[in-house]
Amino acid sequence: MAFLQSLKSCARRFDKTTALLLGVLTTLGFAPFGLWPISLLALAALFALLQGTTIRRSALLGWLFAIGHFLSGIYWIYISTHIYGGAPAWLGVLLLLTLSAAYMAPWFALAMGLATWLRLWQRAVGWLALPALFLLAELARGTLVFDGFSWLSLGDISLDTPLQRLAPIIGVHGISAVLLVLAYALFKLLVGSRSQRVVAAVVLLSSATTFLLPGPEQWTQASGAPLKAAIIQGNVSQDLKWLPEMDLPTLLRYRGMTLEARDADLIVWPEAPLTQTYNLLKDEYLDPLSEQLAQNGTTLLAGMLIEEPPGSMHYFNSVIGLGAVQGRYDKHHLVPFGEYFPVPTWLRPMLDVLGTPYSDLSSSAADRPPFVVKGQRLGVVICFEDVFANEFRRSTDNAALIVSVTNDAWFGRSIAADHHLAMARMRSLETGRVTLRASNTGVSALIGPDGSLQARAGFFTQETLRVNAQPRSGRTPYVRWGDGPLWFAGALLVLLALFRRRV
Repeated sequence: MAFLQSLKSCARRFDKTTALLLGVLTTLGFAPFGLWPISLLALAALFALLQGTTIRRSALLGWLFAIGHFLSGIYWIYISTHIYGGAPAWLGVLLLLTLSAAYMAPWFALAMGLATWLRLWQRAVGWLALPALFLLAELARGTLVFDGFSWLSLGDISLDTPLQRLAPIIGVHGISAVLLVLAYALFKLLVGSRSQRVVAAVVLLSSATTFLLPGPEQWTQASGAPLKAAIIQGNVSQDLKWLPEMDLPTLLRYRGMTLEARDADLIVWPEAPLTQTYNLLKDEYLDPLSEQLAQNGTTLLAGMLIEEPPGSMHYFNSVIGLGAVQGRYDKHHLVPFGEYFPVPTWLRPMLDVLGTPYSDLSSSAADRPPFVVKGQRLGVVICFEDVFANEFRRSTDNAALIVSVTNDAWFGRSIAADHHLAMARMRSLETGRVTLRASNTGVSALIGPDGSLQARAGFFTQETLRVNAQPRSGRTPYVRWGDGPLWFAGALLVLLALFRRRV
């Protein structure tokens, strides 16, 4: 006990540094590390640090905690913008700091400041109101301003734990709130009174009851025969992709790998693996390939850049259907500062230093017919679109299978590719669907409706992943209701805490 008191005293003396370090430790709960107990302990330690501080101090320490967490979790922004995007190093650092400190961290700082103002560290209502504040902050971060940024949603650390059974019911953000309850219980176990410790122990032990919930795959049912599918991972790294001398080898590579797999029902390419647009490749490359595949009854879903109208310098990030099934899907949710610049026109020249080809794309406004292969409707998402749980469940509703194409080569060998794969697994859990995931350099995978990796390619390897993908029907509770009930419950609990503060 004396040791804990001295440790607490030391932490308070260096509270700013402690908050930063605790934020970094929280990142260890996410892929590829998977050390989720450390994340909960770090949050519990932060709550202990905030107990007894002023409102302003709580907000400051919450902001520093979040900066440590987000800088260590999205440092790959620097890799994408400077190493592969061609931006000066200073601009890569500026974008990373701006996103972390000026957009993502303030949401958490606001939540912690309000928690102290509402006296949630001492009052019984804190058990529910603190998770509600965190939930609202996480939801707001993922939906407001520049279309939101949901990377590092706390619920992602629940993968491969019993808590993942909650995903089809309340989604990733609902799990985030449950994890905050557990972190608050750990906080009370460390610094609470005897009765509070008993309650905390009961809460922590009760989390094991999630074993009693239906398995994630039990919310939906197999529907029809599996599709024979081939996922093409061509493995052209981002630093080589745009070199002119790589154009022909890349074209030959994807054509050869595709024709070798033409006995499949469905072939999937990753996001925009070719540097040339659809318009330039259509006549001499894509049309002949489509004819060969059609003869076998094979459908190719190919990530492509499309200039529309031709010669307009107006581009779409798309997936086109070739072979047995024709069609097109255009990306809806673009990456701010990556695929478009949410700044006034007069500021655009300052961003020309990025030098990234096709870096100001257009978002689709068209509602195009879905791809239907062998009688099975496919839901298609491109890269960043699988980060947003609520949007994802709407866009893939009524689909029998999900096809997700991405280009994680932008992340290099950072932790981002593993975390992006984890988010794709969470989307399968939430929707109860099988996902065919194609990535340029990895990790391509077949993800089961229970979030498991039924098959996966290597990282930075050239592979064709041959799989049987089982279509499914039925809707999970989360697909039916989305995040709406979470917003309502979070706001209601915060209002309750506000009312209790005033009486």
